[in-house]
Amino acid sequence: MRVVFFGVGAVCSVISTLLCEQASKNLKNCVNFLFVVRDKKKAKLHFYKNSELLENSKFLEVKNFEDIFENSHKYKKELKDYDIFINSSTPSYNLSIMRLALEFNSNYADLASDIYKEEVINSLKFEQQNLQNEFKKRELFALINLGISPGITNFLIGERIESLKNLPYEVKITKLELNLLEEIQSKKLIFSWSPKVAIDELAFSPIFFKKNRVKTIEPFSKSKQYKFPYFRNIIDIYPVFQEELISLKQSFPEIENIKLNIGGNELELMKSLYQLNLFSDKYCFENEDEKISINSIIKNIVPKMKSPQIIEDYIKKKTIKYAEFSAIADIYLEISYPQKKKKIKSLESIGLSFSKYTDLIKTPYSGSTYVSYPTGIGAGILIFYSLLNKEFLSGVILSEELPKILGNSTNDIIKRELSSYKINIYSQIK
Repeated sequence: MRVVFFGVGAVCSVISTLLCEQASKNLKNCVNFLFVVRDKKKAKLHFYKNSELLENSKFLEVKNFEDIFENSHKYKKELKDYDIFINSSTPSYNLSIMRLALEFNSNYADLASDIYKEEVINSLKFEQQNLQNEFKKRELFALINLGISPGITNFLIGERIESLKNLPYEVKITKLELNLLEEIQSKKLIFSWSPKVAIDELAFSPIFFKKNRVKTIEPFSKSKQYKFPYFRNIIDIYPVFQEELISLKQSFPEIENIKLNIGGNELELMKSLYQLNLFSDKYCFENEDEKISINSIIKNIVPKMKSPQIIEDYIKKKTIKYAEFSAIADIYLEISYPQKKKKIKSLESIGLSFSKYTDLIKTPYSGSTYVSYPTGIGAGILIFYSLLNKEFLSGVILSEELPKILGNSTNDIIKRELSSYKINIYSQIK
């Protein structure tokens, strides 16, 4: 198995480590990696716990990725004969890396989409889907929006909705709500994601679907209390706009009501900043040469993401006491029994949780954040089993489409593998 990563960070290091473990276990061989980076020395810091992985790795150091996209012929020797190109950098590079994958006859995967633009919202279509026909023609696949959520959450939802179609009675899904928890207890302010990215996402007006209509509200203007399985507290969750909404509405247009909510102390911090008007783009300094907004100041003064070594040290010194990521999809059903001439309402909840964060210090994944770890594990498992079954996959594929393609046996293996990496799968009928 040969894999190219564009950009190296916390999630990339998790995916590559997992791919090595899965290949060793299932294929009895190792994975050969090529990491395309701007700074080789800085990139290698993410593998300080995985030096063995670097024995089968190459680094292609470039001043900027654009040179590869615009002058791909100069890199034929380096990029040929790889199974998959993975964008673990910014979503703005998705289309460029996809075209590069097509040129070198490689499959493709990414972790997120650039959705905060009018054309995406109006069309309810991801930019990557514009290359659907090209990947189909070459019998290649492009997995988009992988990770834990979106990614594994969509996979679990797709699997459950597919199974509902096989029931001996009529089932209508009246509402689908996906609820995410991001909770960290620490002595210092520590961000699990880039604060700059988080501020841009949370400042965007939340979107949801109500009776098949797109609705928007002010950020943090509505909330509800929610009890996540296994988590000891009831918390407030708030509507937000992420890839899951577009993806699920596209795949299941018959579901009239779809919403995504997030809660946890990281979000409470962001809510406070927003309500203090610190996300504002209003200029507080302006002259002929420069304009500075409140938003830009906040992005530059909030603590940056820490290196893996610092994160590991925080856990050793118990600066980080506890962290949990959880994602639960509540599927509201209306079940019709023709013989009894009645309808019964039901609620099914499926999802996952990861709460063994501090245990990672004993593993090669030490130094990951409590979000980058499950994100990388989820993306890596879906990529690995898609490559094992690549003869059945082609075109641009959403995570919720995979269960039907891969089949029950592989779906079960994927869930068992997730459990082996301390990610608990949850399912309950209420």
